[in-house]
Amino acid sequence: MDGLLTTRTGLDTVLGRINGQAVIGLDTEFVSERTYRPVLCLISLAWPGGQALLDVPALGDLSLLGHALGGDGGTVVLHAGSQDLPLLERHLGCRPGRVFDTQVAAAFLGHGQIGYQRLVGEVLGIRLQGDASFTDWTRRPLTREQMDYAREDAAHLAPLYEVLSAELAQRGRLEWCWEECRRLGDRETAEPVPEEAWIRVDGARRLGPRLLAVLRELAAWREREARQSDVPVGFVLRDSTLVALARQAPQDRNGLERVRGMAAGQIRRYGDQLLAAASRGLACPREAWPRPFESPGEDPAVRLATDMLVSWVRKRSADEAITGPLLATREDIAELMRWHRGLVPRDPQPRVLAGWRRSLVGEDLLDLLEGKRALVFQRGELRLSGRPR
Repeated sequence: MDGLLTTRTGLDTVLGRINGQAVIGLDTEFVSERTYRPVLCLISLAWPGGQALLDVPALGDLSLLGHALGGDGGTVVLHAGSQDLPLLERHLGCRPGRVFDTQVAAAFLGHGQIGYQRLVGEVLGIRLQGDASFTDWTRRPLTREQMDYAREDAAHLAPLYEVLSAELAQRGRLEWCWEECRRLGDRETAEPVPEEAWIRVDGARRLGPRLLAVLRELAAWREREARQSDVPVGFVLRDSTLVALARQAPQDRNGLERVRGMAAGQIRRYGDQLLAAASRGLACPREAWPRPFESPGEDPAVRLATDMLVSWVRKRSADEAITGPLLATREDIAELMRWHRGLVPRDPQPRVLAGWRRSLVGEDLLDLLEGKRALVFQRGELRLSGRPR
């Protein structure tokens, strides 16, 4: 279907055509630089014999599309869909019922964390032209270049699915891929909890427990202010300014003026609220102070243990031709070590001990942590000594 669909009649036509399709390619275009939540601007759909571009702002209610893609509908194919899925859930009222991510599939086949254009070239032998990804998708009318780009972003997803799923099945990894795809976007879906926003502040690790209590109040206030004003949190106050505020914990406007990075306009607009937040943080009782970050890099012995585990993950990644970050990231290993040391609740278990990862690498890491096995270098390669579980 040519052009940009902006009417309910056009949407009804699309719904009729995708009904009963076994595989549907889907891509989104959104803008996230100027708002608290990303703004979904366009949905591109492709199915055997047809395509459509849906103008999200013009169409408004997309719950019927959600119904068509959810439940027992066909397989919806995305590429790098962890950000797309929360947007779709918010605008469609639900997630697609069965999702296949071609980037995840490619990682199970040793392609790395590959981009769409390159994957299409490597797997299908098609060279894509042009790149309009960083244009302003909120402006109307869209250019011909933008629409061509959006169509092509969805057009090759179904053929990629056919090739990649067949190769995954041949290598016994198709169920691993489906398992991973079911978890896509889980972290991005939940609205940030204001009281936990301090954890994501760059520079927070340099503060002690009492000042972390001040930062917690300041970051929670910033999160709520950004949400209410619909702007990115950095538009309210930068992380560096927030950390400086927590460190100095000013008690009056004169104190605010001495904080590096605080503009006069910010003091006029937010001064009273910042002072109140800092005061609440200082008044927080010791038993309620946030715990300092548990970082594997803080203790030399723990850092060495982390490096050892990372080395084994890299070895297994190379042996199995699975992209390393998909198998386990350094943060996954840090999570495992915190769990093993009893610093976090026992349930749920760390990601590296769940599902397909456990047998592939998780049990090895546990054996190393518990001293049941050791890493040795034999015949020119890294190996595990000792008896496996």
